[in-house]
Amino acid sequence: MRPVEAVFEEVLSKMKKYASWSIICHENPDGDTLGSSFALCSLGLREGKKVSVLSKSMLPDVFSFFPHYGEAVVGECADPQKAAGSLLIVVDTSTEGRALTNLKELLSSCADSVNIDHHKDNTMFAASNLVVPGASAAAEIVTRLMEAYGSGITKEEASALYTALTTDNGSFRFNSTSVESHRCAQVLLAAGADPAAIDDRINENMTCGILRLWGKALSRTEVFADGRCAFFCLREKEISDAGAVPNSLDGLVNMLLRIRGVKAALFLAEIDGRNKLSVRSRAPYSAREIAAVFGGGGHDGAAGARIGGDFNSAAARVKEEAEKYARSRDSAGK
Repeated sequence: MRPVEAVFEEVLSKMKKYASWSIICHENPDGDTLGSSFALCSLGLREGKKVSVLSKSMLPDVFSFFPHYGEAVVGECADPQKAAGSLLIVVDTSTEGRALTNLKELLSSCADSVNIDHHKDNTMFAASNLVVPGASAAAEIVTRLMEAYGSGITKEEASALYTALTTDNGSFRFNSTSVESHRCAQVLLAAGADPAAIDDRINENMTCGILRLWGKALSRTEVFADGRCAFFCLREKEISDAGAVPNSLDGLVNMLLRIRGVKAALFLAEIDGRNKLSVRSRAPYSAREIAAVFGGGGHDGAAGARIGGDFNSAAARVKEEAEKYARSRDSAGK
């Protein structure tokens, strides 16, 4: 594997070289993929480049304050002919399957491609893969790139990147938080990011319906594996009746880690007819290892997967596999 600094310089060179950028977010976009992507978009437009941001899924309204949010192209596919000659920049996306449906075609039609990510299980699908597993968010990598680019960081870009950073590292609570995480925060604060205003936009917007939905999930909490694992779930009708969207559930699974002794938190939600598993963990348990059992992936502290079959069977399987994992992990630690 090539040294990260060499790839960093290569990616920076490509960003400066190409006059057109096509930036791609991952499906069901979160604060990190969107904040990082729109900050890059803003930089590119300031530099006189032709820039587009593409997303397979609808964008959560909560991030509408990001620069150029309303200009994103949303849909399953992008036109390879329009992307021809541009630099394809895929942000915070570990596999091709999590990006656009026709990403392989886009990779072939674009002049060049870069992959900016911090997931350990990244499949290195681009021509240049700037993957830094030690980063707490893709925003750390993008902040460094924008610093090195030399055109500064505007207040709006800093706000998007600070949002990306803090939503992905749990406001600096997760184990992924590092000295570099705080250095990037310092840079973004100096550029004008307002933590209080950002927190109001991101966290202080829950409706009574969504609050009750969280309460319903919490009321179903099951603790098992000698207190090491906790699980709850929500069905699709319950989510829709509350007027919730997938983004409304962000942070819900973290509540289970507040239970004393719990090392693995598991949340199964039925979304668009599919069973989505969210996993959070504390060391020495790994959310990524648990999600991998179901073909998913992510980080050691936070991961996810999709599980086939009917909802009740999926829920039973999640608990069964988590119990197995806990037994094996506890045995290995003895």
